[in-house]
Amino acid sequence: MANIRINDSVLSRAERVALDTLVRRIPAELTPDHLTAVGLVGAIITAGGFFACWWSNWFMLAVVFGLFLNWFGDSLDGTLARYRRIERPHYGYFIDHSADLIAQTLMVVGLGLSPFFTIPSALLVLSLYLLMSSYTYLRVVTESVHRLSYGGMGATEFRILIAVWSLAAAGIGPDVSIWRIYSFLALDVVIGILSGCTFCGFIWVVRNDLSRLRKEERNAEKGAAARAEKKIQPLEADLVKQIVR
Repeated sequence: MANIRINDSVLSRAERVALDTLVRRIPAELTPDHLTAVGLVGAIITAGGFFACWWSNWFMLAVVFGLFLNWFGDSLDGTLARYRRIERPHYGYFIDHSADLIAQTLMVVGLGLSPFFTIPSALLVLSLYLLMSSYTYLRVVTESVHRLSYGGMGATEFRILIAVWSLAAAGIGPDVSIWRIYSFLALDVVIGILSGCTFCGFIWVVRNDLSRLRKEERNAEKGAAARAEKKIQPLEADLVKQIVR
């Protein structure tokens, strides 16, 4: 749907190479919709694996596998559609990003239900993710620009961050989610501070984009007025000639 796609995440180049290699090996029977479904299944496995970690850390294997499946399906559905030239701009955009929102919600809430995180921190992270997603979709509508990453962080890096934190927390043990700073959970304090910084960064990005859009629209208005003036001047000259005659 967007005319321009921007992905300047840390792993974007390596990911592009991997996707270009994988998309050529996708069986003809598989469609982009099938891959979208695979991504959703991966999110469900991830969420279930997180919750099951209350019984055994071995379920982290399911979490990692689910995150991989989610990446595989989510990253390749649009890539496959473009590779086969079977894009459906409105349907494809709608189903792809609806599935993304559902999948990310499942995975982040699943993380909050695990022994490695807390629900308040998970909901705070999810709210920021949805905030950035909403802003991304606004830019698609207003500028036909689809930005896939912010500050070097895209969906792939976000999945890796979830996996790394969970594996590290599993190694540290359950105390990681119950350490306290005075009467507050240390994890919630850290996530709260990081979220506050992220929100301030979001406000800064919005402010800069608004200034740029305002400047672009004013320049466009001035350009339109100048072009209209150039069209009027020859008409005025012809009118004067006719009056003189």
